Amino acid sequence: MKGRRVLVAGAAGLAGSALLDRLYGLGADVRGTFHERAPVLLPERHLRADLTCLDDCLTATARMQDVVICAAQTFGAQIMRDEPTRLVLPNLQIHSNLLEACRTNGVERVLVISSSTVYQEAFRPLREDELDLNQQPFALYQGVGWMKRYVEELARFYHDRYGLGVAIVRPSNIYGPRDKFEDDRSHVLPALIKRALKRENPFTVWGTGAAVRDFLYVEDFVDDLLAVLSLERPFRCDPLNLASGSTLTIRDAVATILEVCGHDATPEYDPTRPDAIPYRMLDTTKADAILGRRPRTSFRAGIEQTVRWYRTLTEVDRAA
Repeated sequence: MKGRRVLVAGAAGLAGSALLDRLYGLGADVRGTFHERAPVLLPERHLRADLTCLDDCLTATARMQDVVICAAQTFGAQIMRDEPTRLVLPNLQIHSNLLEACRTNGVERVLVISSSTVYQEAFRPLREDELDLNQQPFALYQGVGWMKRYVEELARFYHDRYGLGVAIVRPSNIYGPRDKFEDDRSHVLPALIKRALKRENPFTVWGTGAAVRDFLYVEDFVDDLLAVLSLERPFRCDPLNLASGSTLTIRDAVATILEVCGHDATPEYDPTRPDAIPYRMLDTTKADAILGRRPRTSFRAGIEQTVRWYRTLTEVDRAA
């Protein structure tokens, strides 16, 4: 990647900030975009852009060889349940504008970050070719799931019609430092960490706690993205599942978070509140064969790093 001109769209967020930092360290001529969330790392490498505006996307992608689309509007479970359309329009605008801008500006390769929400419900790890568009995504994920399905098909259109090099990855649940901890935007792990550090008691958790997940630490995810970008083979819209390969129940995740945060509350589970899909695991055989198997950060170690970062952030806020 040394010397290669790379745009990380959405470089102030969880995955984007980590990827931009690593690309810069590898000697890439990297640029990042941000919108509302000001960048902390390498601010001189960032451009403010509203990616729902085509003109901003054209400016951001000018002269770029590679574009990685990390930009996304995300929300927590309650908004996904109560206002699912809030996830649809802005994300469609971001992706359609960036793909059109990449085509117009002659970008060579685009890396699209899709999601495991595209898959239908299943109680075993799913392969990439087992995505069944005749089945709905899980009910809570229908809005985001269909949006991501459409984005993949739109990217495939640009590849087939215009020869745009496109790679698609479908990650499991990503977490780590610089995640979103705002109450209406945080996913399950940052929400639990924030509440544990506040010493909430009773410590109520939505759902039964029996749901099975694969949590992927952000630096491991970035390792995967860099491996994809380093491939010499053409980008042919061939989706890859990316995951840690380790199963964990929400109950186990809660126990680890409480222990790392030093909070001795006994969690109380509320099955009347929105619960996510009961089982979601991805088969990574294909990615392992193409990218090679790489070491993974243990869940506990990843949570420790995330808690350490968040504690530093809140200490800075208190001092200010």
